[in-house]
Amino acid sequence: MHKFFVYAFLAVFLTGAFFVASEQASRAQDLAAISPGDATTKINTKNMPLYLDEGLVSKNADFSKFARVRAQSLDRNHRMTRTRMQITKQADGSYLARYHAIDMDSIVTKVSRSSSKSVPFVGVMRFCELVMEATAESPAACKKAEFKPVTVIPNRQIFSFRKGSWQ
Repeated sequence: MHKFFVYAFLAVFLTGAFFVASEQASRAQDLAAISPGDATTKINTKNMPLYLDEGLVSKNADFSKFARVRAQSLDRNHRMTRTRMQITKQADGSYLARYHAIDMDSIVTKVSRSSSKSVPFVGVMRFCELVMEATAESPAACKKAEFKPVTVIPNRQIFSFRKGSWQ
């Protein structure tokens, strides 16, 4: 009886291994049947895969750095930064403080080639601007209060690469 279970287990195990081996052989035959592409087609910037376009990859990295610096500048120069926050007295006697901040983690960039000869690349920067609010008993306490985001404003800016720089 014991030998029967051993033989039955081996039969099931070997049958399963056979199906797996035949499946792998079938996949290998399918891969061998794939023929190479048309070698007469010349590769240019229009039909080249994005990861092979070194110029585009280079400009994408350059634009990512530019976008981060640009967002920091926008955040620093906004008319309602944390240093220039708006503090208003509420009806109940408390104070509401509000300022805007750019979420640096939300920056997403994309660069693509342009059909123009004077502007070879176009970059799109997307980011979120957060409206932060806090309430406190006095204007001085507002500046030290814990701010929470109450509104998210999506932004998109388009730049062109012209004369060796992003504009």
